[in-house]
Amino acid sequence: MKNIFLKRISILVLSLFAVTALHSQILDGTVQSARFRVSLPATFNFDDGSVNSSPYVSYKQDLLPWMKAAAFAQYNIKQEAFVPQMWVEFSAAKRYYLLSRSIFNTRTGKYSHGLAATVKLPSHLSIDATWDNMFQQVGTQKLDRFQVVGGYIHKRFIANAGYSMLYKKGIVANLRIIFCPTYFLQMKYDAGQNSFTLTSYINM
Repeated sequence: MKNIFLKRISILVLSLFAVTALHSQILDGTVQSARFRVSLPATFNFDDGSVNSSPYVSYKQDLLPWMKAAAFAQYNIKQEAFVPQMWVEFSAAKRYYLLSRSIFNTRTGKYSHGLAATVKLPSHLSIDATWDNMFQQVGTQKLDRFQVVGGYIHKRFIANAGYSMLYKKGIVANLRIIFCPTYFLQMKYDAGQNSFTLTSYINM
């Protein structure tokens, strides 16, 4: 147990400081900034040593000054499942953001709907809260994962860290490095899932 705890702390510290700059849960209440985006992730599960990937292509449309929508075509390689999604963002004063996510897994027939909110604070700080699935019940749990993280945004680096509550509890930490407006790299450590995800994003 002690070794597992030390491993998790080590990964968290490395994720936050070894790169020194990235994006975390990162502004989870906001939809993508670019018109088109391609995501190429790789998730490593420490429990069984497995690796999975769920790449996607997405398209964003500005509907109103305070409302944006993005459609996602995602494929989960391990599940062999096509997972279409629709995200709708509502914003106010370029400071408050609310993101509604509708997700459907065509293989399992499962629909999920989540909410995420972001508040941008002074001094390059931010707070994100994410409720993964409003309708899921896990045993006696009435709610799916609920995560709250605090972040720091500085030019080409964004870092977030916080805690996932209710289901699969644990520390979550993200780091994003923005190499240029069209490409950035993101790392995420999730103690509740006991996993590490490395994702490349291409904006167009």
